[in-house]
Order: sequence, then C-alpha cells, then structure tokens
Amino acid sequence: MPAVLGNLIVLAALAAVVGLAVRSLWKSRRAGGHCNGDCASCGGCHGGCHTK
Repeated sequence: MPAVLGNLIVLAALAAVVGLAVRSLWKSRRAGGHCNGDCASCGGCHGGCHTK
C-alpha cells in the first residue's frame, strides 16, 4: 500500500508541474508573447527573426 501512495504523490506532483507549464504557455500566448512567423508585426525581434 505505501508504494501505491508514493506513486500517487509522484503522479500528483507531475500533474501539477504539467498543469503549471500549460497555464504559463496559455497565458503567454494570450498576452501575445509568442512568435507567429509574421515578422512585420512582431514586436519582440524587430523584423529579424526569420532571416534567410
């Protein structure tokens, strides 16, 4: 029984970390903190993000 409890604790911690990562990505995307490949409207890299 203690092994099952340990596994549940590890799974809960892992689920929390994954949930926080997804939440961070979601908030970043909603705030415009991602690269969409359109350098003309990109405010973060000043048009030089995808040079050939």
